[in-house]
Amino acid sequence: MSKLFLFYILMLITRNSLLSLLIVLVLYFVLDRRYIGLLPDFSAPLRTRREVSRLKREVMLNPHNAEALSDLGRDLVRMKRYREGVEYLGRALNRMSDIPETQFYLGVGYLYLKDLDRAKNHLQKAVQLDPRYRYGEPYLRMGDYHVERNELDEALKSYEAFTGIHTSSSEGFFKIGELQLRKGDSDKAKIYFRKSMQAFRGSPAHKKRIDRPWYWKARLRLLRL
Repeated sequence: MSKLFLFYILMLITRNSLLSLLIVLVLYFVLDRRYIGLLPDFSAPLRTRREVSRLKREVMLNPHNAEALSDLGRDLVRMKRYREGVEYLGRALNRMSDIPETQFYLGVGYLYLKDLDRAKNHLQKAVQLDPRYRYGEPYLRMGDYHVERNELDEALKSYEAFTGIHTSSSEGFFKIGELQLRKGDSDKAKIYFRKSMQAFRGSPAHKKRIDRPWYWKARLRLLRL
């Protein structure tokens, strides 16, 4: 209703329906980026691809630039190009073994490649180097590792360590809820699914874009319990 009213006011001012619609869309986009977080960040993939291209050129010119190799591997893992990503990260490892970011993304890459022993090794090193890196995300991925191994008690410990650091993670609370369901405790599961939804509602706009899938998963789980 408010959008229609704004459109009507702009029509009176501009006397041009197309221009009025364009202004409304631009205003909504700006407000969404700042406060709402409903729309995806359309420019992010393009920025990442450009950065990957730049880093590949840098690595071709200087194959021993460990920082560029690590950054390139990190970006490729984020783009879900895991095999390519771990190759570059592995090349950086000799000089970057004490950097939590390098160890973390190697662990994540190997985790999604189902090379679980290597994943565990690098994620544990990331935890040792900096347990609070990315608000404790090494613990979150260690939890994912234990789930892959069907080690539910160990997974729960890792997820709880993560949410102890990152107290507003929709993903972390959802995954604890999932574990409680698998352990047969539906009452505890409901508590954590509600926490997942509350964490989403309290998030800033940029984080809502990341957490929205976990919010809906938690909501659907609650509807079924």
